[in-house]
Amino acid sequence: MNIIKSIKEAPRAIIYGQADYAARVESYTMAIQPNLQLTRLVLPLDADQPDATIFDFEQLDAMLQSENRMTLLLVAFSKKYYGQLSLKFKQMGFRKVIYYEPSVDNLLKTEFFRQYFQEQQRLFFLLRDLPDEHEAQPCSLSVYMACHIADKQLQYSPKLSKHIVPIQVGAALTEQRLTEVTDAEGENISERNSHYSEMTAFYWMWKHGKTDWLGLCHYRRLFVDLDGIAIKLARVEVDALLPLPTLCEKSVYKDYMLKHIPQVWQPLMDVMKERSPEYYQAAKEIYQDRVFYASNMCILRRNVLDDLCSWMFPIVMEVERRVGDLPDRYYNRYAGFCTERLITLYFLYNKRHWRIAHVEKIFCA
Repeated sequence: MNIIKSIKEAPRAIIYGQADYAARVESYTMAIQPNLQLTRLVLPLDADQPDATIFDFEQLDAMLQSENRMTLLLVAFSKKYYGQLSLKFKQMGFRKVIYYEPSVDNLLKTEFFRQYFQEQQRLFFLLRDLPDEHEAQPCSLSVYMACHIADKQLQYSPKLSKHIVPIQVGAALTEQRLTEVTDAEGENISERNSHYSEMTAFYWMWKHGKTDWLGLCHYRRLFVDLDGIAIKLARVEVDALLPLPTLCEKSVYKDYMLKHIPQVWQPLMDVMKERSPEYYQAAKEIYQDRVFYASNMCILRRNVLDDLCSWMFPIVMEVERRVGDLPDRYYNRYAGFCTERLITLYFLYNKRHWRIAHVEKIFCA
């Protein structure tokens, strides 16, 4: 199925999904097809544990039964539910079903953000769409893939690019070894992994990475076609590669307050106001917008990495000093959640200073 063509040609569609994903898909599809007649069948998130919400799919069955089986059905849940839901929709007789999964997310984001950035008179580039600017030049690339002893087993093991360097995070907290490279070597913050998550690898990469380009991904969040990215980087002049943005339902600020511990936000803003007033003023506007660069993933030239980290880590370390430990293990990763917002702020604030291109990412279940 041609996803974009199907949306553009559909007179009606149903969005069936969890509240945050459904809102995102609605924004994407309505930008692609403004005249689409849309029915929303949405299940709310648990306000206390949004990422662990258990959905009661039967509560929407009556409304779903009344719909035309030839209507386009856009399904927006975590991928783990799609086997169960696929059987359900087949039994109900739906013929046109699009599941919101990583490949579809990349397609919809690309269409949406081209238009969104253009309306705001901002530049938006996909790396693959940039014309070659010169013959290939020497260009070394290392993308560190964060791995942890608590990582879940993947259903399949993706083939990794030669540019991937697995790095064990939180290695100072265990004698178990997963990878040759760990975040506990040399100058490091490995012991603070419970606060920083994958960002202990980011810090280590900043202090010890040797290649021209340095990046971070995760054992199940990977850049699409990293070998192709490396080939393109040798032929174009860009400063930073970011994954396609995520669209927040209402704003970066409100998304954070829904999904993370609210008591961390004010210390983050306070420290930024004290240490970096120009970024603080920009944050008040940028965090009311809906553009968010998630997952702490990026690929940067060495000078860009130096500039970002020398600004970002002192801020988040001071936030850490003021907040300390939180009792909930997930929310205790707040330093890593803060860096996602700081990376977003840094690149949106410096959009005219650095030449930024976008690349796709995938999530491996």
